[in-house]
Amino acid sequence: MKKNKIPLYDIKLDNRTIAGVRDTLKEGWLSSGRNVTEFERSVAKELGVKHVAAVNSATLGLWLSLRALGIGEGSQVITSPFTFIATIEAILHAGAEPIFADIDPDTLCIDPDEVARKITRQTGCIMPVDIGGQPSDYKTLVQMSCDLRIPIIADASHSFGTKIGKRSIAKFADMTIYSFHATKNLTCGEGGIVVSKVKPLVDYIRQSASHGINRTAYQRRVQNSVGYEIPEFGFKANMSNVHAAIGLGQLAKFEKNQKQRTAIAERYRRNLAQFSEMFEIPEPGRGITHAWHLYIIRLHLSALKIDRDKFIALMSRRGIECGVHFKPVYEFECFRGSGLKGQYFPNTAYAGERVVSLPIYPGLKLSEVDYICENIESIVRKHRT
Repeated sequence: MKKNKIPLYDIKLDNRTIAGVRDTLKEGWLSSGRNVTEFERSVAKELGVKHVAAVNSATLGLWLSLRALGIGEGSQVITSPFTFIATIEAILHAGAEPIFADIDPDTLCIDPDEVARKITRQTGCIMPVDIGGQPSDYKTLVQMSCDLRIPIIADASHSFGTKIGKRSIAKFADMTIYSFHATKNLTCGEGGIVVSKVKPLVDYIRQSASHGINRTAYQRRVQNSVGYEIPEFGFKANMSNVHAAIGLGQLAKFEKNQKQRTAIAERYRRNLAQFSEMFEIPEPGRGITHAWHLYIIRLHLSALKIDRDKFIALMSRRGIECGVHFKPVYEFECFRGSGLKGQYFPNTAYAGERVVSLPIYPGLKLSEVDYICENIESIVRKHRT
């Protein structure tokens, strides 16, 4: 096979999605409107839930969820240090303090035993983070939540399509936030959605996302009325009709795309399982439907003469783009002088040195997966200790 450039992700919009966006542009109502309402209904049906509110990013969805539960100054939020910085930004901007609990080295998700050790009287909520489509241990966390009456806000940005048994992640936490960023399994280009079993919480999110206005401009147009009220100050976090049009088009092919992602993950597993002494491959676990947003391998650095960054550079030379999900958040410059406590989290630190995300997207051919695996084999065999 030729050494063509294989990107880490490559999301193509089909004609149906493009037509939906074109129709929206022609209609002329570009802010929140009919598309957003239809998108919310379609997502709720896909997840098997009743109450959802679309927002313009999962980051703001997390932040608004914290506010909805009254979690702010004086509260602590137990979360994972192995996450995208947005998780921590949402907590800090809400005025709360992030308290890190180390991860399970097998799943890369927060370890419930570590969570239990960090709970104090100031604990406002637990915020687990799903990694790559692998769910956190929600069964254990929910039991802990019920026993201690501490709510769970799930950062499920990676987990649209993930299930535990036959239930979506949204069935477990008090509030669940999904991301529809450009790289996600279901994309709107930008956007997110908040899910809760409690309708008033979702109603609060939707109203707060539109400056606190109780009747949006679109609702006033439909109802032929100009009146509205603002019970309390809100924010600008609503999803646009244009982004919802993209999401609706992508939802129509979501099941097909997930089957392709699953086939790619299975091909990786089949090709790479024989090299367990040099790296680990993801194992979803019994009863888990993995979303396969990411395919993350973990190098055994003691078995190799090169580090993770060198491995990625060697893959790049062969036309294969890889990524890192994630660098521990406390290692970033923004944490210096922030007042956040510096601590050592061994599992997070170890994962941060050895995780490599391999290309995975619906358009990736199985022959390209084979080519990627052949190059992985060539590199690790050449550089084994």
